[in-house]
Amino acid sequence: MGIKARVFSSALSKAERRIYGAVTVIFIGVFLATMWPIYPLFNRIRPFVLGMPASLFYLLVLVFVGFFSLLALYRWEDGRGKFK
Repeated sequence: MGIKARVFSSALSKAERRIYGAVTVIFIGVFLATMWPIYPLFNRIRPFVLGMPASLFYLLVLVFVGFFSLLALYRWEDGRGKFK
């Protein structure tokens, strides 16, 4: 069963739809945060943040947000026995 079938399935509870919807919104937010007009606000070489240009640090934060949201989703699904 594909992700589309899982998210829009009537067999899902309201809480499950909320979780999948939240992860979807996070990834849409990360995608939009890399586009105009948001990214040019952070598209600077200076200041340096943790030794990296500000724009690189901004993109790294977005990657971590996506990674940790997927990790949380995986652990939530694994805890419910979806992968056993």
